[in-house]
Amino acid sequence: MLVLNKVRWLFTALAFIFLSQVVHADDAAISGEYIIKFKPQTASVRLSGKSGVASMAAANKLAALKGERILSAFKGINIQVKIEAAGLLHISDVSPTNLQALKVNPEVEYIEPNYILSLDPGYQQNSQSVGAMGAPASATDTYSQSYAPMQVTESWAIEKLPASATKTIVAVVDTGLDIHHAVFADSNAVYQNLAELNGLPGVDDDGNGYIDDVNGWNFVDNSPNMYDDADHGTHVSGLILGTGQDIWQVPVRESKVRIMPLKFLNGSGSGSTANAINAIYYAVNNGAKVINNSWGGGSYSRALLDAYKYAYDHDVVLVTAAGNSNDNLNSSPTYPANFDTPSNLTVGASTASDRRASFSNYSSTYVNIFAPGTDTMSTIPGSQCANANNLYNYCIRLMRGTSMASPIVAGIAALAIREAPQLSAYQIRSLLMSSVDISSDLSGYSQTGGRVNALKVMQNAQSQVSASAWSPTYSPVYKTDSSSQASGGGAAAPGGCGMVKAIGEEFNQGPPSGGQMGQALLFGAMMLLPLGIAFGLRRKQVKPHSLRQYERFSVAKDVMIQIGDQVVNAASQTLAVGGLSFKSEQQFEKGQKIKLKIADVHEEVEGEIVWSSELNSFGVKFLNITDNLKTQVQGLTRGLVPTS
Repeated sequence: MLVLNKVRWLFTALAFIFLSQVVHADDAAISGEYIIKFKPQTASVRLSGKSGVASMAAANKLAALKGERILSAFKGINIQVKIEAAGLLHISDVSPTNLQALKVNPEVEYIEPNYILSLDPGYQQNSQSVGAMGAPASATDTYSQSYAPMQVTESWAIEKLPASATKTIVAVVDTGLDIHHAVFADSNAVYQNLAELNGLPGVDDDGNGYIDDVNGWNFVDNSPNMYDDADHGTHVSGLILGTGQDIWQVPVRESKVRIMPLKFLNGSGSGSTANAINAIYYAVNNGAKVINNSWGGGSYSRALLDAYKYAYDHDVVLVTAAGNSNDNLNSSPTYPANFDTPSNLTVGASTASDRRASFSNYSSTYVNIFAPGTDTMSTIPGSQCANANNLYNYCIRLMRGTSMASPIVAGIAALAIREAPQLSAYQIRSLLMSSVDISSDLSGYSQTGGRVNALKVMQNAQSQVSASAWSPTYSPVYKTDSSSQASGGGAAAPGGCGMVKAIGEEFNQGPPSGGQMGQALLFGAMMLLPLGIAFGLRRKQVKPHSLRQYERFSVAKDVMIQIGDQVVNAASQTLAVGGLSFKSEQQFEKGQKIKLKIADVHEEVEGEIVWSSELNSFGVKFLNITDNLKTQVQGLTRGLVPTS
């Protein structure tokens, strides 16, 4: 085995050198810009609970300050933004020499390019302007933003009255908002930072690092002006608001939610990972309980995943558009839709007849729920409406896309929080996933196989008003990626499935050029040689009975083990299609038959207790390995390097 391991590491090193030149050649990123994370002092300490979150935030703040001192020694590097709560800095003007020096710096946890993100990549929204609304007031409120049978109007009849509930703040990380549009202005729906509203102009009255951020922030121009110059953010915001009221009533009624507009996408619908991350941290730190993200990109970002974890740790629900490329996210991932954060709801688009929209991405592992995303009617900025009503400027437009499905779920999630504010973000996510209308036409396209039902959500939320908050422990399993890991950062050496997957993602973006094809063939030859040597050595040195049927991966997931009437909580150490290992103080007997529930695996598993002397831990051998179970486990371990 020693010889075999030496061969593996030799060619892993060669492949790493090769990949640093090839794999990320076509990644869409801003030239010379990077996101860098410095190691917190308490990184090796296991932190849990609220005190742990606070301790880690303090450690990250010190790490960011340390990072500033380290970067000051580098000539030419500029610090664009410092996110203290994350220990992150967004830097620019980074030369190749400085980049390499930072990668090997032992204080750097990781460094990655500042990738470009966009509105629902892969599909151009088909929009149709329908002019001004100006609808007369009516005796009965109606819901006409989508004609899918979500029972939205019925849900209003049982919701709390406005005077008896706090407005949930929903951050819309998007292209901005026309805050003067009558639908938002007259319903008091726009978020207000009272410290800045009642403070002095030109002064950071609340000390959050942003001057005059009365209603939100523009991360594109670094200003308090979030005007929507692309229509998208205003349309998304109208769909969120409309889940709780008839926004076409004149006069419009008081809102049940607050919209916090955070502009990180420009007028062309393009933005950067650094600005998206900054917006998410702003939203969490300034009181948002729901964040809607109707955008994405093909490049994996550990920093963005850390931002999603930060939101989860602070009980914030994340709602993410699945994307519009008609792709299976199991094989064609997009981010952040593919993140497995326990408070993230990835939303696909369905039609009014509860079929999957032809453009919508799908996945039985990564897409959680569907919502209407075809011909949805909502608001656009008043300046875009030539025949606007003189009194209300009710400008509207029909749009379609998972960009439209996501805010519908975000709005309903905000209303569920309004009913049961003590529930955790994880519980709100679970509540929505259990409140769907199952459709045979959606079966296999998401974890739930259903479309959200507003009435069921409200009923289930009201049944949970006395429930205690609970959330599972979550530690992200980071994808091994040679571009984003600092070589001195303590990350696993790139190799195995992670490397091969990265190559595939690059060439799936389009046909490779002649140079790329030659490099790919050369790389293929390089990879086949060690595989051939390894296979020969393995045949000589490994006994047949020691070969595993399924590769196992280091994955930490909360596990509930049921033995008769007894339930034992544990956490997995490794996970495979055929079983898992776990640590527990509870004593088990080899051969015991059990039932198992694994976090983020939506299927009860029957198993048998085994003991692993190699891992010195108990394990479970799965007895009912269905195709659905295989797909879900493979989704949780996709992109990871198998354990030795």
